[in-house]
Amino acid sequence: MRILIFSDVHSNLEALSALHACEQPPDALFFLGDLVGYGPDPAPCLGWTRAYATHIVRGDHDHATATGADFASREEYRDLALATREHTLRQLRAADLVYLAALPLTARVELGGARFFLAHGAPREPLTRALDFSAMPEDKLRAELEGIDADVILLGHTHVPAIRRVGNAHVVNPGSLGQPRHGLPSATYAVWEDGHLQIKHIDYDPKPTQNKIALMPLEPEIAERLQEILARGM
Repeated sequence: MRILIFSDVHSNLEALSALHACEQPPDALFFLGDLVGYGPDPAPCLGWTRAYATHIVRGDHDHATATGADFASREEYRDLALATREHTLRQLRAADLVYLAALPLTARVELGGARFFLAHGAPREPLTRALDFSAMPEDKLRAELEGIDADVILLGHTHVPAIRRVGNAHVVNPGSLGQPRHGLPSATYAVWEDGHLQIKHIDYDPKPTQNKIALMPLEPEIAERLQEILARGM
């Protein structure tokens, strides 16, 4: 069995199309939240993910866009999130907002003999806090994961890919498909195949997305920063 895991698309249709082009249809497709925000194409990204993803959880950008709540973005990205919210709202229908607001905060799935737990951010605070587990002391990480009875714990939100084993479980962050922050411009996602996990990178051309960002109703400095993130991956 082959499962694709992706997160943090952030309205980047070109990155999503690149994933679609490079992968054969999997047995399951897990999405860990943040379909919208930052990027130019929230509606087609939402439509694609609704059509193809088998399990979806709500991210903080999905929640904030649909409900008017605050974002959980890091401080250096907060102004970007606020500046692009109006564009996102203009692109989506009322029914899209209802759909985003109704997405579950967490999900549990059993497939291929494995138990999966899905959340956007930290398991107990999925909309308000990231869990950057890659360098976290093991005792603190075990405390964060206490009570989660799963073989594979899938978390997004940081935009940085990572895999770590804790006891008998694997904790996985697939990184960001649509707005990388790991120091490279590649889109990242994860694959679980018959018990084996790996992070995969897609090199795609971000220029069409950057050109669309230039046409969004944004202050030049905001647009340039969004374009720079796609170019540099940070």
